[in-house]
Amino acid sequence: MERYKKWIIVVIAVAAGGLVIASIVTRHPGGPGKAARQAPGQTSIPSVAPGPMVEQDLNRVVPVEEMGVDTKNPEALALLGDKYFESSRFNQAIEIYKKVLELDPRDIDTYNDLGLAYQYVNRTDLAIDILQKGVKEGPSHQRIWLSLGFVYMSAGNNAEAKKALTKAAELNPRTDIGQEAIRMLGLIK
Repeated sequence: MERYKKWIIVVIAVAAGGLVIASIVTRHPGGPGKAARQAPGQTSIPSVAPGPMVEQDLNRVVPVEEMGVDTKNPEALALLGDKYFESSRFNQAIEIYKKVLELDPRDIDTYNDLGLAYQYVNRTDLAIDILQKGVKEGPSHQRIWLSLGFVYMSAGNNAEAKKALTKAAELNPRTDIGQEAIRMLGLIK
């Protein structure tokens, strides 16, 4: 019975950590004072209304070309992908983020968001692959290391999670991301 209680506590702690990480890694100011993604001159991004969705099929994916946005503008597409991500329409966000990376293969925030979107549709293999590509592209980007650690931890690969979270913490232990990495490292046995 005592062992059962410990497992329940661990599951609750990991779930709470996942929610905290999701809020940190999807927040597009990269911390205090950093501007969110902005699309210069872009004003007509199709909105995803907050609250109950009119369309209940969250897995339905509309081709990016049919959305009425500039498919050549990676910033506008990234903003649109963020709206779908924040509305838990991860499959739609994935398609948009893939298009962003075709246009701008150096956009580390989009690697991060695409990796998390894959994680949230239970494609851990693709999440890890994308996040590793992002780490190679931007090895000093603290948020992507945190996300990689989170995905590894969720997959039960604590050795790799520890490496990624340690790197996130080492990059700057005083930021919110660094503090979250340190907290998560404390959860790994």
